[in-house]
Amino acid sequence: MPLVHPAHTTMDCAGCGARAKHALPLSQRTYTCTACGVSRSRDKNSAHVMLVRAGLYPGGAQGVRPDRPQGEQAA
Repeated sequence: MPLVHPAHTTMDCAGCGARAKHALPLSQRTYTCTACGVSRSRDKNSAHVMLVRAGLYPGGAQGVRPDRPQGEQAA
């Protein structure tokens, strides 16, 4: 059994937890929540839902790059 059950991860909103009434077709690549209005990549939304279900609350981590080690220069 997987650590996080994948059922409904593409139907649940990572922002508010609301579930869409219908499954998204694979051709629809953007998830938009009808309850709270959040809109993001379908895959990123699903991954975020899985992290939350695993107890790894990723709030605020989106879009943040880790710091470079000392002495490393930007390209």
